Amino acid sequence: MASNPTASVLVVGSGPAGVACAWTLAERGFRPLVVDAGRRLEPDRERALQRATGPDGLDPRFVVELERAFPVDVDLLPQKPVFGSMFPYALDEPLLPVRADGVSVVPSLALGGLSNVWGAAVLPYRDRDLEAWPIGAAGLAPHYRSTFRFVPLAGEHDELEELFPLYGEPQPLEATSQVSALLHRLRGRSAELRRAGLVAGRSRLAVAAGESTLATPCRYTGLCMYGCPHGSIYNAAATLRGLVDSGRIDYRPGGLVERLEESGGGVRVRLSSLNGGGPETLLAQRVFLACGVVGSTRIVLESVQAYDRPLPLLESAYFTLPLLTRRRHARVGRGLARNTLAQVFLELADPEAVTRGVHLQVYGYNDLMLRALAARAHVPEGVAARLLRARERSARPPGGLSPRARRRCLRAPLDSGHHHHAVGDGERPADRGRARPGLAGRGERRLEALAERAWSESQLRPRERRVVVGFLDHPEHVVPGHRWIGERRERSSER
Repeated sequence: MASNPTASVLVVGSGPAGVACAWTLAERGFRPLVVDAGRRLEPDRERALQRATGPDGLDPRFVVELERAFPVDVDLLPQKPVFGSMFPYALDEPLLPVRADGVSVVPSLALGGLSNVWGAAVLPYRDRDLEAWPIGAAGLAPHYRSTFRFVPLAGEHDELEELFPLYGEPQPLEATSQVSALLHRLRGRSAELRRAGLVAGRSRLAVAAGESTLATPCRYTGLCMYGCPHGSIYNAAATLRGLVDSGRIDYRPGGLVERLEESGGGVRVRLSSLNGGGPETLLAQRVFLACGVVGSTRIVLESVQAYDRPLPLLESAYFTLPLLTRRRHARVGRGLARNTLAQVFLELADPEAVTRGVHLQVYGYNDLMLRALAARAHVPEGVAARLLRARERSARPPGGLSPRARRRCLRAPLDSGHHHHAVGDGERPADRGRARPGLAGRGERRLEALAERAWSESQLRPRERRVVVGFLDHPEHVVPGHRWIGERRERSSER
């Protein structure tokens, strides 16, 4: 068993919490040692990323590969890959087994932790959120200000500041035309929303924008969901690399901490090597655990020999809800999203309605939505895109699509290279991107029916109302490789 010299402070973990601790210690004259597993993007993907982000702009072939690597599941929320890789997630890790029944709990062993894949939303805690803690919002305020010295902040000064103060100077991140129109309507009805207990404003994101010098400002590639190729979305790994390159901290990857032992005014850190070596011991005067909720809990339980003790883990439950608008303020479609992170925050802050508040994030259109719609309708993506374009170019009468729009939609050729279609048994790879015989026509009609029903729902009788997301009930039309939710009907009296 190897033993290393004593470090003054040892930080376990390289995610946002661990890196914030290391940065603060370095600012105060310490030279901490950061230890973690340090999993990285696979070398071949890293090389592809570097080639694709050359001076001539993004390689379209690289963008297609990113899209193919992101699964679209209409039943569940899939884990989000980054640059086509699942390296941020400790999936089936033999040294870190996790069994979850009825919940999704996935730790990370990556350099930067889950900041590799997060949505970058940043909001400070309020006093009502900290009622059971020995510190309040005022005590955290100076540390929030310190954090935004190395973390970029995108947002605006608006009504949300009454609930969530801005502890850094926000840089403007351009909203899409679609979201700008929504914001205009929300702000125009601000007083009415307040009476209902709602406050709306621009999102607060850890994204470099405008004149930010902390990272490359957003270039609006629309690839936020796949991994920012320019590093504009904050990743703790970037801060860690800067600290290491400047010689302000030491970093040791490849280790999985097992337990801590206090001894003689110091701490022994027992760890296993992920590179095939034997167990090791590191010595430190102080240790800061920043391994995430699963990792840190595992180490503490092992350290106090209480691993068989059940503990509750609290979470912030969330849901997703698709929204349709009957107002056409901007064109949407493939390649037009530019910014696909959350662009609007809605806060339900009425104390009579909710105890701690409800936080809602509004996303504008992105290409994943089109893929999900195409998957739901069992049609290639190009068919769904044609319907969208026909909808944009044609005047829509109260009953739905005009006859001219219907004919245009059904006659338009398929757009090669942009279809999402799973290869099933007996189907050649060359058939990808083309509709199978007999499938496109039925799918087009169902997709058109879906759109017409959504756009003219107010004209239907109550008993004819249907849940828009569950309009298919024909298993024989399922494209292999996908799962579907059957059709559900609801009466207005049951809502």
